[in-house]
Amino acid sequence: MGGIADIALAQAPIAERPPRLRQALRLARRKPLGAFGAAIIIVMMALTAATPLFARYDPAQSFDRRNTTYDPNSTQVYRTDRQEFVLNAKTAPSAKHWLGTDDAGRDIWARLVWGTRRSLGIGVASMAIAVIAGTLLGVFSGFFGGMIDTLTQRLLDAMQAFPPLLLLLLIASAFRLTERNLVLALGFIGLTQVSRLVRGKVLTLRELPFVEAGRVIGASDMRLMLRHILPNTLAPVIVVFTLGLGTVIIAEASLAFLGLTPSGISWGAMLDAGRNFIFSSPWQAVFSGLAITLAVLAFNLVGDAMRDILDPRLRV
Repeated sequence: MGGIADIALAQAPIAERPPRLRQALRLARRKPLGAFGAAIIIVMMALTAATPLFARYDPAQSFDRRNTTYDPNSTQVYRTDRQEFVLNAKTAPSAKHWLGTDDAGRDIWARLVWGTRRSLGIGVASMAIAVIAGTLLGVFSGFFGGMIDTLTQRLLDAMQAFPPLLLLLLIASAFRLTERNLVLALGFIGLTQVSRLVRGKVLTLRELPFVEAGRVIGASDMRLMLRHILPNTLAPVIVVFTLGLGTVIIAEASLAFLGLTPSGISWGAMLDAGRNFIFSSPWQAVFSGLAITLAVLAFNLVGDAMRDILDPRLRV
C-alpha cells in the first residue's frame, strides 16, 4: 500500500504558481530596470504607510550628548565645560543615528522618512488632479473639435508659454502657498501635457469604424466618449502619470530648496539646510539629495517599462 501511495503522490499534479505571480516574474525578467524602480517605489510606499514605525525618532527631536569636557567645579563662566550635556549636532552616521544628525541635532533618517510621506503625497495628489482634469479636457476637445478644440488648445498654448518653475514662482508670489495650493498649482501645470496627449489619441480614435458603428445604432456622444473612447486612452495616461510623479517631486523639492513651500519636513528643505555644511558634515546634504535622485529615477524607470509594455508597437 505504501508503494501505491508513493506512486500516486508522485503522479499528482504540482500546484502551479498563480498566473499573476508568473506574469509579474516574467515582466521583471523582461524589464529588470523597471523591476528595480518598482522595488524602490514599494519601499517608499511602505515608508509612507508606516512612517512612525520606520522613523524610529521624532523628526523634530534634538538629541543631546554628555559633554566629555564637563567639569562641575569649573570657574570659567563662558566655557562649555560647565555644561553637562551639549547639543548632539552634526554627528556622523552611527548605530544610534543611521544617517547621522543635522546641525540642530535631529535624526536625518527620521526626517528622510517623514519627507518621503510628504513628497509622495504631494506627487500622487498633484498628478491625480492633472490626469483627471487633463484626460476629460482632452477627450472633450478631441471628440467635438471645432471651436471648443480651438479655444482649448490656445489656452493650453498660453499655459505652456511659461516655464513650469517660473509659473510656480509666480503662483507662489501671488498666493499664499499652502500645501493644498501647492498641490493644485502642480496639478494645474501638469494637465497641459496630459490633455494634449489624450486629444491626439482621441483624434485618431473618433475616425475608427467602431465609433461610426456606435453612431449608427444611436449611441449618444456622451456614451461614445465615456464608454468606448476614454478606455482606449488610459494606457498612455498611465505612463504619463508615472513619469509625471518624478517631475512633481523635483518641482516640490526645488520650491522647498528656495524656501517657498509651507513649513514642514521636505527633502528640498533638508538639501538647502545641508548645503552650508557640505564640507564639514556632507551627510546632511548627500542623503536628502540621494533620496530625491532615487525617487525620480524609480518613477522614470517604471514609466519607461510601462510604456514599452503597454505600447503594442514596442512589444518584442
